[in-house]
Amino acid sequence: MTGDDRLCDFIDDLLAILRVGEHDVLWTRFDSVDQVVAELEQLRGRISNGDGAARQEFRILCLPTGAIDDIAISSGWTENWVKLVDGKYRSAFP
Repeated sequence: MTGDDRLCDFIDDLLAILRVGEHDVLWTRFDSVDQVVAELEQLRGRISNGDGAARQEFRILCLPTGAIDDIAISSGWTENWVKLVDGKYRSAFP
């Protein structure tokens, strides 16, 4: 499995979380969860086509205090977030 495949799988896991329940986007640049989902879907497509800029954009969203990190913390799924970013997909962030 390539690094891009790992990132796409990571995005798929995030999308599965974001598509269920309510999530707080107040501390992000997004106005709604739908906007987050749309951006992640767009980034996933670009990453699957080998777009290095999209990989970097996704990594920025995942940084500590990045949009995804903020959503996870403020929405109550910090533990799942840490399991994804520091566990299952740690190798996706060289």
